[in-house]
Amino acid sequence: MNLNALLKELKEITQIDLQEFEFFSKELKVLHLGKKIRWENKGEISQYMGFVNSGLLRQYELKDGHEFTTNLFFENDFIGNYVSYQTQSPSLSITETLEPSEILVIPFEKFEKLYDSIPATQEVAEFIGKKKLLRVHARNSSLLMDSPEERYHKLMKQNPKIFYRVPQYIIAQYLGIRPESLSRIRNRHKS
Repeated sequence: MNLNALLKELKEITQIDLQEFEFFSKELKVLHLGKKIRWENKGEISQYMGFVNSGLLRQYELKDGHEFTTNLFFENDFIGNYVSYQTQSPSLSITETLEPSEILVIPFEKFEKLYDSIPATQEVAEFIGKKKLLRVHARNSSLLMDSPEERYHKLMKQNPKIFYRVPQYIIAQYLGIRPESLSRIRNRHKS
């Protein structure tokens, strides 16, 4: 289990020392998931938080048989439906891999119990919560205020390699547009 990326990410968030990190890492399990494998299911209460060590996942919701991609998780992203865990309510979304992925996981309950022995973990939890809240706010605001073309440009600026890793129909779902519209936008910007 390679922990270098996680340690680097945690050191950017908090002052965790190596002894604390070693103690914390003993609670982690590594999951190797193939492509199109579900990590979280709709209707189930989320129990785990994770760190994407490698790979790519998407979170989506279903309505009337149609998928709506709400989030994409790349390397070094933290994942897990904390709202479902905290409220003990079934998740409304599904999280699955888009490519083979390695995820470092820890049960939310164990993570919270570490707050006393490793105070840095509480800082990490607060950071992740704030980051997720800001991400949701920015996406919602963009869906309401930006044109499809503006949303496309923002996504390309944030993650220029996205089109090499994510199928176009999923990118279109994430941007809140039809795949044909995304094709037209892309074609306009190729010339």
